[in-house]
Amino acid sequence: MEIALFGATGRTGRLVLDEARQRGWTVRALVRDAARLGGRGGNVDVATGDTRDAAAVQALVGTVGAGAGRRPADAVVCALGMQDITVPATDFSDSVKAIVAAMKRAGVRRLVAIASGGVFDAPGGGYRNQQPGFPAYLQNISAEHVRNYETLRASDLDWTLMCPLTLVEDIPRGAGRFAFEALPAGSEETGYADLAVTMCSLLGDRASFGKRVGIVSDRPAAPAQS
Repeated sequence: MEIALFGATGRTGRLVLDEARQRGWTVRALVRDAARLGGRGGNVDVATGDTRDAAAVQALVGTVGAGAGRRPADAVVCALGMQDITVPATDFSDSVKAIVAAMKRAGVRRLVAIASGGVFDAPGGGYRNQQPGFPAYLQNISAEHVRNYETLRASDLDWTLMCPLTLVEDIPRGAGRFAFEALPAGSEETGYADLAVTMCSLLGDRASFGKRVGIVSDRPAAPAQS
């Protein structure tokens, strides 16, 4: 499989890159600073550019500007986030729109992206992140997540939107649980490692097409005191 990866230098994106390489996939990554990827090894083709730049995104997803014989990517993984959640902005959602448009032009249908559990439906209507009492400091990123979900929902792509809760680095891989169109009960945390491996695992899962995916991780039990 050959994937186009956006957000490869972020905490989730780096893990997606590593997981893809371990699976023997070829990765095309668009980053602002290639030096941040360090020693990336084989099977990784890195391009430098802005994810809001239609031409740069198109070149990564499709065949524009590529060598002879290059074909469009088999799938796209978007591990982007908002650059500064304290300031209202649309850089994240503008990037997602550019990616969706490039995929349509290139004939690439499969996309796995990231939002949060706040984009699930609230019992009384609207989204969970639009309800009274939702943390104010998450207002800007929550608005972007809603925009991105609505962009995907309006597209005709085979998309999956990952919806974790609080992302943490100290839960080891293998503790994740997920559900379609719901948040699994029992945890308020999601390990970055579980998120990345599940994104890769779901790429070929047709049951996840057009679905929001709630994902949580269970912390290992503390050792018993002697």
